[in-house]
Amino acid sequence: MKKENQTQPEAVLAHCPTCNDKRNCDLHAEVDKPWNYSDRQGNSMWGASRYRFLECRGCETVFYQHSSWNSESLDPYYTRGGEELFDHDVDLTTYPSPNVQIRPIWEDIIQAIDPQLKTILHQMYVAIENQAYILAAVGMRTVLDRATEILNIIDPNESFEKKLTALKSSGLVGQTEYEILDVIVDAGNAAAHRGWSPSKDDTQKMTNALEAFLHRAFIVGKDALTIKSKIPPRPKRKPPREPDSEPVPPRT
Repeated sequence: MKKENQTQPEAVLAHCPTCNDKRNCDLHAEVDKPWNYSDRQGNSMWGASRYRFLECRGCETVFYQHSSWNSESLDPYYTRGGEELFDHDVDLTTYPSPNVQIRPIWEDIIQAIDPQLKTILHQMYVAIENQAYILAAVGMRTVLDRATEILNIIDPNESFEKKLTALKSSGLVGQTEYEILDVIVDAGNAAAHRGWSPSKDDTQKMTNALEAFLHRAFIVGKDALTIKSKIPPRPKRKPPREPDSEPVPPRT
């Protein structure tokens, strides 16, 4: 709780990790540390680091922010007159890290379905939030592997190709989603065995596709099946009634 008799701290604009957006924050402490380096050959570079202790004026989250720059990392831009100028490229770190990956609201439900799948899924999101996209791609492949095992549609020791085919033949996915999941498997294989790293945009697309599969296979599908017992049975069709008398032929 803040003390009312304290001097109001300076307000600065910073990215709050809880609000996940720029907010007015109280600056409780700030330390600047400039530095320079030179060698005997006449080469030199310089820069600075800034350390801040901040508190969001909205949600009151207290967080740490570190920014740094150096003379060798420059971001060029041009004036309207065509003159080339440079800004220092600032490297910004916030702790706790902003939750850049919005997790699905049903993530915790997976814990009740299969704790191991929930653990793998959680670590996949941690990798995404820390821009560790190679690990995230491997994690997606592992999530898919565990999901097929829980669905019990094929021997867990079979290849991914056969597992995806089993998903399609069992009706759990259609042709388009089969091809999309195949891309996720290929990406995970390339990341695990060849060190390939997907871009942030590619990672988000694969995450969306994987979430859609998990949501339908484990959340929506199971919820929809619970409705079946509530649906009244279809009434049996009554046989046509026999006529009481012979029909009267039309007069000619």
